[in-house]
Amino acid sequence: MSSGCHSNRVLALVFLCLLAPGAAAAESWRDGSPMTTGRAFAGGALVGNELYVIGGDSTSGPRNVAEIYDMRGDIWRASPGLPVGLQQFGIAELNGKLYVSGGYEAPQAGRPEFGAFGEILPPTTEGGDTAQTWIYDPQIGTWVNGPQLPAARAGHGAAVVDGKIYTLGGRGSDAQRVLVYDPGSNRWSATGEAMPAPRVAAATVAVGDRIYVIGGLSNGVATARVDIFDTASGRWQSGPQLPEARSGHVAALVGGKLHVTGGEQRRPPRTFGDHFILDAEAGSWSRAVPMPNPRHGAVAAAVDGKFVVVGGSPGAGVYTVFTESDVVDIYSAD
Repeated sequence: MSSGCHSNRVLALVFLCLLAPGAAAAESWRDGSPMTTGRAFAGGALVGNELYVIGGDSTSGPRNVAEIYDMRGDIWRASPGLPVGLQQFGIAELNGKLYVSGGYEAPQAGRPEFGAFGEILPPTTEGGDTAQTWIYDPQIGTWVNGPQLPAARAGHGAAVVDGKIYTLGGRGSDAQRVLVYDPGSNRWSATGEAMPAPRVAAATVAVGDRIYVIGGLSNGVATARVDIFDTASGRWQSGPQLPEARSGHVAALVGGKLHVTGGEQRRPPRTFGDHFILDAEAGSWSRAVPMPNPRHGAVAAAVDGKFVVVGGSPGAGVYTVFTESDVVDIYSAD
């Protein structure tokens, strides 16, 4: 057979495969424009089609920097920074405003104190986990104080259901309690049953009137546990466990399905790019194309059927702050 005939046959077979009914949809990751500042443990929330990426960790401590990613235009621009450096906080968009709750705050210089002879003493510093809430209105471009949480909390998740913000998990004296913010009363309060297994660095996603808390770190060990909070009844139920234990991973609802990727393990230190998809109706997980840049402590969002993962760190545990990433990975199933 001539080489020309062989080439034609190969091309014909490729063409038939492309036309074959039931052929799997192409799924792939591509690069987005990188952030200006690489960060891990930042917070992110969508306002329209723009993803705000706020705060995060650094070798010098929590940062106050904020950037906006136009997910359709694939461009970044600066945004007014937080009044304080902050990381590992809860963040949600409600009625066009951003609400940042709790988190680990950078030490701030306190008021100077005076000694017995009137001499000025070195100023005290304050920092650590906080109960503060900050509110940002993009129409005004200013951060303002919001109502404080009942107690300091960090490493928690936040989700919006039916016009209210729910805070779940994390660390703190009342971390087992689900908190809800009602914009009508402008206050936080406890609601529903206590969380059955409080943990930090879980992924938190609302699906209808239920909130999924996926994986996370419990007593220093990553878990595959999935708990589901029903906001209507205030009760918890168990969900299908992750195929593998994770902490510091991200999740978003894409096309009605939960996508989870990234994460870390502490011993030995390792980050992951595994990509799992949960069909909530069927109650089953499947595997998808892995994220090309394994990391943890990232920010994720979904727009126009795409799963976008921003920043994080490819280094696990103590290596996190030395390896912070500015990478943007974008997944599409078509």
